[in-house]
Amino acid sequence: MATKRKIHNFTKVLGKCSKSEAMQAVRGLCLMGVARHSLRWWNCYSSGFQAISVSFTSLTSSRSYCMSKHGGKNMWPDKEVNMVKEVGRVCGKQQTVKSIPAVTVADVTLNHNKGMLEVSWGEGKPDIFPYVWLRDNCRCPSCFHAPSNSRTHLIDNLDLNTQPTSVQVLSEGKEVEVVWNDGHRGTYLAAWLHLRAFNTIQRHAKAKRLRLSRSYWGAKALEDLPQASFGDLLIDDTALMVWLQQLEVYGFVIVNGAPTKPGQVRKLAERIGFIKKTHYGEDFTVKAKPDPSNVAYLSGLLQLHTDLPYYEYKPGVQFIHCIVQYEGNGGESLVSDAVHVAQELKKLYPEKYHILTQTPVDWFDIGTDEVGEFYKIMHKPVICTDDTGEICRINMSQPQRDSFFSVPPEIVASWYDAMVTYHRLLSHPHYCLQFKMIPGTILTFDNLRIVHGRTGYMSGGGERHVEGCYIDWDEVRSRRRVLEVKLEITKDRLH
Repeated sequence: MATKRKIHNFTKVLGKCSKSEAMQAVRGLCLMGVARHSLRWWNCYSSGFQAISVSFTSLTSSRSYCMSKHGGKNMWPDKEVNMVKEVGRVCGKQQTVKSIPAVTVADVTLNHNKGMLEVSWGEGKPDIFPYVWLRDNCRCPSCFHAPSNSRTHLIDNLDLNTQPTSVQVLSEGKEVEVVWNDGHRGTYLAAWLHLRAFNTIQRHAKAKRLRLSRSYWGAKALEDLPQASFGDLLIDDTALMVWLQQLEVYGFVIVNGAPTKPGQVRKLAERIGFIKKTHYGEDFTVKAKPDPSNVAYLSGLLQLHTDLPYYEYKPGVQFIHCIVQYEGNGGESLVSDAVHVAQELKKLYPEKYHILTQTPVDWFDIGTDEVGEFYKIMHKPVICTDDTGEICRINMSQPQRDSFFSVPPEIVASWYDAMVTYHRLLSHPHYCLQFKMIPGTILTFDNLRIVHGRTGYMSGGGERHVEGCYIDWDEVRSRRRVLEVKLEITKDRLH
């Protein structure tokens, strides 16, 4: 009921907004996780709102809190995006909402003992900045090339013991000027310094910009998992941004409404950046065929797997487009959140989790395909973790796991025990989605996190034809950040 009351108040204000203002306001609602059906209950898109050129359906298909029933986390917490403030900022009708003041510097102090510049802000706690960092990041034309956003001074010429001789606040607190002991003079914008403060809050804010936090899911979440419209993604930057955010958070988004002909995954990928080419080409077709170079081209059961575990830089995101679906029994897609299941494995069987994170496995792919001969090998565990212990990559492919196993023989049986346990969890109906793709559907998912497969189907019951491609996470996250700045979801650029 609280959500209904907020939306009711929201619609009153929305009716007084211009078209562009209303668009911004709806973005605010979407980012706060208001479900599509909640907005429709209150007819938020009536009274001229239908004229907005950006598809309302594509915006409200963003279910940023769709996991609430299943223990998921809100992608955008209330403390970060407040509905009342958003409406007041966008529509300018609620005079009680104050605009955020510009960052200003109230005072600066040199602390030679610590080698720090102490900055007191117009509002908030003071911060300290190391002298050597300030000197290295001087923004003057002789040290910094603004068009390319790049340093030009030589690191070998940096004096590690440099000190300012004087410092002053300029432009009513908007700038800080530092004069160094070699006579060099540099000026730093207050807002620029504030974004780069070394305090915990700013470091955390930068981390959130680098990558969005994951929300995990199981099989019960199929109806609540986010979906997107293919047509909207091709023309609507807001829909594109929401899709990329959801893809990063949930690792899996279904895109509906693509034409049932080849070439659509390329169109979708080119809305982000460029396709990652592999030895299977840029985009690839999967049909049952005799003597294939990959078991995916067979009609039997395709076990849960990640693609290309034998790549050092494995493609991060995968698209699979259903062009023709098998009409008989079988050919159903299988999808499981392997990182989530790995965390469950850690809780249930910590020793088995440890084995799968510490035991390197040989992966390989050798053969010939359309682009020529290939011989790929890699040596990595099934569950890869980073320096903090977070899971950063899942490697799984029964066909591409080599018969070479470069480990002491005493641990082989324990590894198999752990691997079978993990795979059974992944395949369990509690975790594994099973559904039949409709022609025109594109599965988009995180190839470092999600495992996928397909049930077998009998030949002679009709053709099954899917097309796929890959794109790197670097390109996906880059495009997401560009759109967040362009659409003013993120207030400040980092650079």
